[in-house]
Formats: sequence, C-alpha cells, structure tokens
Amino acid sequence: MNLVDFSTSSLSVLPAVLALGLAIITRRVLLSLGLGILSGALLLNDFSLTSTTSYLSNLVFGLFVDDGSINTWNMSIVAFLMLLGAITALLTLSGGTRAFAEWAQSRVKSKRGAKLLAAFLGVFIFVDDYFNSLAVGAISRPVTDRFHVSRAKLAYILDSTAAPMCVIMPASSWGAYIITVIGGILVSHGVTEYSPLSAFAHMIPMNFYAVFALAMVFAVAWFQMDVGPMRRFEYEASTGSRLGDDENHVQAIDDELGIVESEKGRVSDLIIPIVVLVVATMSWMVFSGAQVLEADGKAFSVLGAFENTDVACHCCMVVQWVCCQH
Repeated sequence: MNLVDFSTSSLSVLPAVLALGLAIITRRVLLSLGLGILSGALLLNDFSLTSTTSYLSNLVFGLFVDDGSINTWNMSIVAFLMLLGAITALLTLSGGTRAFAEWAQSRVKSKRGAKLLAAFLGVFIFVDDYFNSLAVGAISRPVTDRFHVSRAKLAYILDSTAAPMCVIMPASSWGAYIITVIGGILVSHGVTEYSPLSAFAHMIPMNFYAVFALAMVFAVAWFQMDVGPMRRFEYEASTGSRLGDDENHVQAIDDELGIVESEKGRVSDLIIPIVVLVVATMSWMVFSGAQVLEADGKAFSVLGAFENTDVACHCCMVVQWVCCQH
C-alpha cells in the first residue's frame, strides 16, 4: 500500500489540529481522537475510502497480531493496565486507602497541606504514570475533599506530577523505554561518546515541560494560585460543591464495584504494596536488562541493565506479582 507523503506539507498538522480542536469544543476525547485518526488515514490514502478502510483495519489487527502470532508487547501493555486497575481496587477495598486518609487527616491541617500531600505522593510513585494517577488519586481524594480542594485541582496535580516524573526518571516504565529509543538513535547516527543512559541523564534538564510542570505544581499548591476556570472550580468547592460529581454520577470505587470497603485496614496495607511495587519494578528492570547483557556476552553493570531492560515484560510481571501477594 502506497501512502501519500505529507512530510513537507502543512496539511500534516490537520489531524492533530482537528483532534485538539474537537476535544476542546466537544469535551469528548475519544470522539475527537477517533476523528483525528480518521482524517489522518484519509490524507495518507488520498481520500480513498477503500484504501483507508483497509489501512485502518490492518493497523487495528496489528495491535493484536504481529507476523502471524500474538503481539506480546501490546498484549503485555493491555494486561499491565488491567492489573494496575486491579491493584488500585485492592488498595482501596482492603481499607488501606481509608486508613492512610485518616492518618493523613490527623496530620494535614490546611488546604495547602492537602495539595502538597498529593504532589509529594505523585513524585514518590514514579514507576508508571498510569499507576501514579490511579493510586495517588484514590489515596489523596479523601484528604483533599476534607479541605474542599476541587476535583479539578486534584486532577491537575495528578496529571502534572505523574507523566513528568515518569519521563525524567530512568527507573520507570517510560524512562526505560525512552532510554531504549535513545540507544537506537545513537547507534543509527554513530554516536559513541554517550551511552544511552548518560544521554538520557544529560537530557533531563532540557526536558522543559516536565521540569516546569513539576515546579508549577508546587508553586500552585504553596501559593494557592488559581488561574482561569480553576478559580471558579475552587470557589465552588469551598462552598461545599464537588464540581458536578453528583451530577455526573461519579462513584467511589467500592460503590462502583458493589463491595464494602474494609474498616480494618491499616496504613501498612497501603504503604507496603506501593513500596514493594517500586522496589520490585526496579529489581525486575535490572534483572531483565542483565539477561540481555548476558545474551550479548557483555559484562553486567546496573547502568547497562537499565539501558537494555524489557519495559513491557517487567511492568506486567511486577504488577501481577504484587496483585497476587496483596
């Protein structure tokens, strides 16, 4: 299938502009992304409906099957996301989240402290951005609700700590993947003065979005900054409204699953699984990287192991193991 080359055409930005514009106007992300993908496929196939349909079908099929066999990489990611949801539910339903919230509420004395708690938890749980958002959201919400921090502000804190921390930490799912990509780029361009990990480390200060996003989160939390619509959300929260949660029928995870959250939970029921997850993730990253080094006949080193780790494999195995243990 011959695709039209738009690398030198301004039309190449049309799908992205369409997706972003529709997302802002309609606030329906899946619809906007879907239409953006469809417009891009139409452009690539010179607006041929038959070719576009065939092209999209092959892409969707390729997500599940690769060279006649199951696409283990993609399926590992799918399993990883499902297991993340499972472990987040376990943390909540075991009572660990409630116990930590009660413990934190006895020590956090202000709205500023509640927001800083969410920010610091977002920085600490850096192994994966998806798990960061799920876990920190479930842990922080009872505390931020108590001090009338809007759900919009909590969502901002989660989003602006999860991904930025994950992309600047080498011992994370995205960090390991980025190091792998950098390694391929260095090899293809014949660069030998940097190792992939050292290149990644040198690039961290230049990751301006991640650095400034993290700095902004703590500035917003400490100085109580509210810009644009966030000011309205915070005002509504201060008057007792939860920003339309009741109108949108938002439920706590225990209500949604129809399971009563345990009242016998302890703080350790939350802390231990998360600490084990962080330690086990880093250990598996080193282990899988060490296997690659051994297969290539190279001497073991921690830095070399991180550079050669199998991200999808170690993430899925670690989360599955933590789920079983918990």
